[in-house]
Amino acid sequence: MASSYANFLTSKLAALAIFAVATFSASAVFGQAATPTVLQVGVVGGVAVDAEAVLSRAAQRIDPAAADKITNSLRAADTNIDRVSNLRMVSLKSLNSQIQTCINEGRAIPVEVQFMAGLQRVEYLIVDSENNDLILAGPGEGLTTDAFGNVVGAKSGTPAIHLEDFLTAMRSSDAARTGQGISVSMDPTAEGVRNLRAYYKKFQFSPQRIEQIQQAMGEHTISLTGVPKDSRYSQVLVAADHRMKRLAMGLERSNASNLPSILEMAKQANASRMRGAPRMWMECNYQAVAKDEAESIYELRGQGVKALTENAKFDSQGKSQVQKNQNKHAEAWANNLTERFDEVSQVEPVFRDLRNIMDMSVIAAIISKNRMLEKMGLKIDAITGDAVQMPSRPVPSSVPTECSYVNIKGNYVVTASGGVQVDCWAVAENTEIDTDLVKTSAVALAAKDSNRWWWNAN
Repeated sequence: MASSYANFLTSKLAALAIFAVATFSASAVFGQAATPTVLQVGVVGGVAVDAEAVLSRAAQRIDPAAADKITNSLRAADTNIDRVSNLRMVSLKSLNSQIQTCINEGRAIPVEVQFMAGLQRVEYLIVDSENNDLILAGPGEGLTTDAFGNVVGAKSGTPAIHLEDFLTAMRSSDAARTGQGISVSMDPTAEGVRNLRAYYKKFQFSPQRIEQIQQAMGEHTISLTGVPKDSRYSQVLVAADHRMKRLAMGLERSNASNLPSILEMAKQANASRMRGAPRMWMECNYQAVAKDEAESIYELRGQGVKALTENAKFDSQGKSQVQKNQNKHAEAWANNLTERFDEVSQVEPVFRDLRNIMDMSVIAAIISKNRMLEKMGLKIDAITGDAVQMPSRPVPSSVPTECSYVNIKGNYVVTASGGVQVDCWAVAENTEIDTDLVKTSAVALAAKDSNRWWWNAN
């Protein structure tokens, strides 16, 4: 992981949390497409980036007029997707045809295509050898919006799958394997660390000096690898990382109950000290991918996301060094989020959005690893190529330092950086045989409707 954490200097008054906070502010952009190939999407996890990629605190609710635009656009979706299904299938061959037809006819991509027929999660990849096709399957339902402008399932309220993210995952699969992987991190600069050290040589910490401390530390750098930096996929990575940090360090309270910040946990324990600086990040958390003996169906298993932590400090030159001892409060916070991920992510939609893009990247890696397209002669150029020119979405390259503090007996200043890592190829390579999966494949294929690009099995 490219991320690092700073162990800044001590204070006799408080434990101070300092880290980069990426907060998005903008209205939703779901409206009429400027060209037939521009996808229309809403905001990310309740937050958004403005046109200049400037970050600021996000409003709790989006503008009503913007929300109405999204809702009105969703009304144009095929009403057949409104039926709730535990197993909804999407044919990649037919999906590709739907997109290509829109391009050829010069019309906007329909709403139900943009949101993958209302899929809520991709759980299965099915190989339809008879029709030289690949099929995505998972729970599906109709679409609506939440108070933040997210496009969500009408019944479950969880984020819908975005075609835009699936296209990014498919187009970035090989790069994720051969390059640095897919990741985001927010880290202090070496100059910022040195500036903060110099500041503490002159002044002790006090709440009245927070603004000066933040100015001394300056901007944190946002590093993105593996996917286009101006994609919605990247926005999800940054938004999820941003939310995790704000919750961990107590700058915002979670919508989930019983998820106290690291600083609250330290205060409750009356900690005499807080060892090191917690470096926190999120990454894939899957069990072995199940498949049948004929490799005709694959199932993603596990909750998908976990939080991790380690301690680090910065030397006099501002370079990070990992420490052996863990910060027990940071470790407990990460474990709490991991163990309760399904519960927490139900009310923190950006984490479900993060899992969606992880799922899609794992599916893309399975397809690429097994050379499925080549073996079947399946050409889905509208999905894998550049025929659909996805909109350029602003993602910042840096964010300002922001502080929070709590009065405890310790003398240590605590900081946090971190990120998200999507190691989809490692997940794709870890497989096990489950002979019962052929039953799911049989049910899915038996229900196939040749007149539709998607269908339900129940």
